[in-house]
Amino acid sequence: MRISGLILCAAASMLATAAFAQSMGGSMSSSKTTNSMSMQTNAQGGVGIFSKQDMAMMIVDRDKATMGMTDEQKAAARKEEMAKDGAETPDQRMARKQRYDAEWAKLTPVEQSTAMDKLDAQMKARAAAMSAQPAK
Repeated sequence: MRISGLILCAAASMLATAAFAQSMGGSMSSSKTTNSMSMQTNAQGGVGIFSKQDMAMMIVDRDKATMGMTDEQKAAARKEEMAKDGAETPDQRMARKQRYDAEWAKLTPVEQSTAMDKLDAQMKARAAAMSAQPAK
């Protein structure tokens, strides 16, 4: 699976609730039956409740967790991660966001820059892929 697809899947699954939107300056939007959240850019340049740094930290964590795996194993691990993220409660999501913030602060400036470069490349690739798709 392409990394750009993975980041979109990660963003979509991790934005399943609006619990953090208020504290992050984003907008809140939830449905009656699910904890879904819109894919709107927030004030920090991230998507929904997660800042760009949080999204980059997701990439760092995923890269560590899937190091040495085959593409098929990575896809299976990603699918499992998405299911787990989609089932999170608002409190669990807040704890994960706080963990990302703490882990981000521990990265060196070079590691942070590398992670942001990966995120930017994935977002650009995803935008390009979406613009190349025929209109429905």
